Amino acid sequence: MKLFFKTIGFLLLSFSLIACSGTVSSVDSKGEGAGHVYVISEVIAKRLMMAAMKSEFNPEDIKDLPAPKIGYHSKVQWGVDQDTIELTALLAQGKDSAGENVQGYVFSAEHSGTAPAAGSPTIDRLLAHIVKDAETLGSIAKFTKLIE
Repeated sequence: MKLFFKTIGFLLLSFSLIACSGTVSSVDSKGEGAGHVYVISEVIAKRLMMAAMKSEFNPEDIKDLPAPKIGYHSKVQWGVDQDTIELTALLAQGKDSAGENVQGYVFSAEHSGTAPAAGSPTIDRLLAHIVKDAETLGSIAKFTKLIE
């Protein structure tokens, strides 16, 4: 009987610690910047992402993503739970208003961990921030594909 309660307790603890995750992207059919490629340089993309991250996190807690990813990550705390937040720029191809192929970046924000109540709204705010800035600084093209 003791083993039964230990097993049940272990299973409940395991289920409560299972990570939740979510992703929003500027190429999603819904959401901020839907279907847009931002015709900006990698340097500008990094600056925009850092500005968005600084609007949500202490600058000392923001870290570069390992190569070949372009972007940053940090953590958000909600009680004892924590989510890791990643903001990335992905090289993409699009068609400009003249129908010409152009290259630029799309943005993706992702959270994973045990605090989805904090992580999900944070990635929504990050993407809204970066899309607003990217639309101000660069031209927009209709998304066609990611460039590997």
